[in-house]
Amino acid sequence: MVETHNVEFADDDIDGQKIVFFDGKYHKIEDVHIGNYDFRFNFNDKKHFSINSENIVNIKIHTEPSINEVWLLLENPKFNPIEMKKIGVTDRFNYWEIDISLESESFKFSFAGVNEKNSGIYFGTSGIANFISPSEKWVFNKNDFSIHEIPDWVFGGVMYQIFPDRFCNSKEELNKEGTVPWGSIPKRLEHQGGDLYGVIEKLEYLKDLGVNILYLNPIFLSTSIHRYDTWDHKKVDPTLGGEDALRELVQKAHEKNMKIILDCSLNHFHPQNFAFQDVIKNGESSEFADWFTVYDYPVRLKYRPHLLSKTHKVGWDGEEDQYKAYLEDITFKETNLEVEIMKDDGPIIEPTFKAWWGVPDMVKVDMTSVGARNWALDVGRYWIEEFDIDGWRMDVAKEIDLPFWAEFRNVTKSAKKDVLLFAEIFGDTSLWLQGDKFDSPMNYSFRELMNDYFAHTDITAKEFAEGLVGLYTMYSFEALSACQNLLSSHDVRRFLNRSENNIGALKSAMFMQATFPGVAGIYYGDEVGLNGGDEPSNREAFPWHDESSWNNDLRMWVKELMNLKSELIPLIKGKFELIGYSDSAVAFRRYFESESVICLINRDSLLKEWKIKTESNEIELIWGHEEVKHMNKEIIIKNLPPYSGAIFREIS
Repeated sequence: MVETHNVEFADDDIDGQKIVFFDGKYHKIEDVHIGNYDFRFNFNDKKHFSINSENIVNIKIHTEPSINEVWLLLENPKFNPIEMKKIGVTDRFNYWEIDISLESESFKFSFAGVNEKNSGIYFGTSGIANFISPSEKWVFNKNDFSIHEIPDWVFGGVMYQIFPDRFCNSKEELNKEGTVPWGSIPKRLEHQGGDLYGVIEKLEYLKDLGVNILYLNPIFLSTSIHRYDTWDHKKVDPTLGGEDALRELVQKAHEKNMKIILDCSLNHFHPQNFAFQDVIKNGESSEFADWFTVYDYPVRLKYRPHLLSKTHKVGWDGEEDQYKAYLEDITFKETNLEVEIMKDDGPIIEPTFKAWWGVPDMVKVDMTSVGARNWALDVGRYWIEEFDIDGWRMDVAKEIDLPFWAEFRNVTKSAKKDVLLFAEIFGDTSLWLQGDKFDSPMNYSFRELMNDYFAHTDITAKEFAEGLVGLYTMYSFEALSACQNLLSSHDVRRFLNRSENNIGALKSAMFMQATFPGVAGIYYGDEVGLNGGDEPSNREAFPWHDESSWNNDLRMWVKELMNLKSELIPLIKGKFELIGYSDSAVAFRRYFESESVICLINRDSLLKEWKIKTESNEIELIWGHEEVKHMNKEIIIKNLPPYSGAIFREIS
């Protein structure tokens, strides 16, 4: 709720001078102090300026801390100054946000700030000024602006990531030769027999947990357990149940209002792919030769077995026997490639073609080839049209050019308007999130912040609070709402492993998954306490065979919170506002229209007393710690235990 201040920004003239109004009197522009102030706003970046499918324009700006108020000076066409809401404070910036309903196809706007001396500052396209001319105002035209539209079903989503070979083995008759018993110590090359019928079998368990989105690691034809080295992108691996199993899974998931997301790499595939096999056979004369970068024909692998002791250089540290088996018993036999034994120094294995990170069974696809591009677009369309899947998670998306992803979006959204597209992108993702490519990224920044605060306890509550503000302002609200806020995955150590088996730390981080904007991303088994480390131990079998090993207290914590996430409107579509922090706890508000909740979480020490300002005369405890009082728009929390929290509804 924005307080009313005795400040006006006028759009008329007195003696030809622009005027402002502070403390009951008008000032000509020469009376207004203008200095070097830091305002940050980029009209062309969706994280600062975006419009959604409901014609709500969201504007965010951040300023130096000396700016106590920020006003949006809107001309629509009538001049209309509107005070913006302060949503967070850090040592470096104050953060401001406002939503406005689009009432016309175009409007102009600029900003004004009020500093600690109650002096006014204008901010327009030319920067800080004491006067904004018409040419220094931003101009919005809806026809020139892409709407960042995400599927409505994503809001409040709880996404459960499944590594198919290790989730549930329902039909042992599908097991390939050499499959090891369920629950064996995980190894890189050994299958344990998980299949899609196992996922179907456990849908009710997942629904009860609060899950409404299933994200499956690759299911396409391959002989590896991870299947990122896909042989055929239009076939479901028979050991998973084939196409029939996928059709049944999609149908039964949809009956439970659950969505299915498939995972895929279009950047690379196995040498057994039809196109590369033709290049192996026909060399430079192959019709598919321009799909790949071949350094030297005939296409082959250069192998240096005398260097096998250096497996640490290829990510198989201490696994010399496994790596040798991977090369000699699998790769050489399956790829159809000539192997040239080398006796010089160099990589253990050296393809004469471009491969992803030099991995011989992951041939890099050149997307500048029209043929390769059309093939990839067809794959994206095929599984939507033929199997009614609900979205794609795209592996190593940064390694394919940006224009391709714009095409991919057009093709897949044409096949199904509310399909979700999210991507594995590290670092700055802004170029991929402007409403014309991906809907959202995997939110590795969220994971890093949770690791730093809860798992490693490397940062203070103040730094954690500032990190939350940074996360909230990193993307447009639409992109943030569709982010997969993960803690663990098939590529990294599980959160519980990183926290040295601190269940309280995991609970607290999962509380944040449930209450912070975005999709809660649960890696299978985290909810029962799986604690695998680096690959391959992070891909252990789900312990259906040993329910006595489950941490049921953790599972119930997750179940309660994830069901709340999809039930409470402020947690589904609410904006974020940092309220404050103590020595070990953080509090924030989620609000949507007239509804709001306050969420607070404590880390590793007893919080004897903490006072939090509210915006309502009444509160209702929805979940968590009960030793609280509320008076004079203030919550007084007493004796909050370590790794515990609460959610309150503010009642107007």
